[in-house]
Amino acid sequence: MSKAISMLENDERFNAVERVRDREDLFESYMVELERKEKENAAEEHRRNLAEYRKFLESCDFLKVNSHWRKIQDRLEDDDRYLLLEKLDRLLVYQDYIRDLEKEEEEQKRIQKERIRRGERKNRDAFRKLLEEHIADGVLTAKTQWRDYCSKVKELPQYQAVASNTSGSTPRDLFEDVFEDLEKKYHEDKTLIKDTLKSGKITVVTTSVFEDFKSAVLEEAACQTISEINLKLLFEELLERAKEKEEKEAKKRQRLADDFTNSLYSFKEITTTSIWEDCKPLFEETQEYKSIGDESSSREIFEEYITYLKEKAKEKERKREEEKAKKEKEREEKEKRKEKEKKEKDREREKEKSKERNKKDESDSDNQDITDSHGYREEKKKDKEKERKHRRRHQSSIDDVDSEKDEKEESRKSRRHGSDRKKSRKHANSPDSDNESRHKKHKREHGDGSRRTGLNDELEDGELGDDAEV
Repeated sequence: MSKAISMLENDERFNAVERVRDREDLFESYMVELERKEKENAAEEHRRNLAEYRKFLESCDFLKVNSHWRKIQDRLEDDDRYLLLEKLDRLLVYQDYIRDLEKEEEEQKRIQKERIRRGERKNRDAFRKLLEEHIADGVLTAKTQWRDYCSKVKELPQYQAVASNTSGSTPRDLFEDVFEDLEKKYHEDKTLIKDTLKSGKITVVTTSVFEDFKSAVLEEAACQTISEINLKLLFEELLERAKEKEEKEAKKRQRLADDFTNSLYSFKEITTTSIWEDCKPLFEETQEYKSIGDESSSREIFEEYITYLKEKAKEKERKREEEKAKKEKEREEKEKRKEKEKKEKDREREKEKSKERNKKDESDSDNQDITDSHGYREEKKKDKEKERKHRRRHQSSIDDVDSEKDEKEESRKSRRHGSDRKKSRKHANSPDSDNESRHKKHKREHGDGSRRTGLNDELEDGELGDDAEV
């Protein structure tokens, strides 16, 4: 205050206020107002700096919802807008910005989710419409199974659209919702039909047709609300039951008929020539006959049994004839085989005899060749003896040594001729080739003249051999 007085004491406005207390009050009021304005200015500047820093953060595309302050702080600190704020303010603004990003992301997710939800709802509505169309067309009824229905619609876009949904009811869920309603209505209609059947106004047998059934049902006031599809389903169900009942009764009748037929086997008196009137007293008191309950049916079964006996007798006779024919055929085939085997054996024996004759002829031919060869060697030996005697007469002057030498030579030649005879005999006894046998036979056929010519030739060769040794 004293400092302010020294600065303002010469000012007329200061001196215009006479009382000191008033001056002090005015000064204090001014100071309070000044301080307030300065604070407001500072606050405004701080807000402005915060706003600029927020804009700066918004311009940073590297900031994401999952960004962490400590990891991105160094990328912000070079900007003046970052430096104008205190550390705490920087962090608080950053956190506010990240929270806003999170809110924005959540909002985008919510919008996207809502868009998907609306799209999936449209898909389900389209599939429900398809189900209703199929109900109207009779494709989908209270008897339709999901497996069968799915195979029909799985390629349709309505089905595929619902199947691609990520949430909500599946195609099967929607089918089962509709199917429950169909099944409920079907059972209600079935109850009405049962009541009508109990009254005897409507009957269904295996020969019934749908149009007659439909006309009879619609005459009843309570049944007029039944749809034609359910009427057809109910008719098919009743018709199936009637067929099952008839089949069951037919099986029962067949079983009773089989029992009666089996009982007829026990009566040996019944033959192929039996008649109903004669045989009836045999079995009319039996339980099997009484179970039939109808004489005409029993008589028909009896006639069938007689027919069976006749057919069986015919079959037996036929088999007997076939067996007889078979045995006769086997006997004939056996005789043919024996005759054939006999002929084969005769041919074999004839072949053996022919072989024996050939062997005998060859043996005789070989013996003749051996005899001829032996005579030839004897003649040759005699000729050589004569030749040696002739040589001795012309060589009488040779000494005893030469004579001894001649004797040794004679002995050696004798052994050689003996060996030749053995070889010739061995050669004659061994079965040589067919060519040699034919050659020998050929020699015999050409007579002694040829043989003598051959002997002379061989003798001349032998003489040349002896001269060579001398």
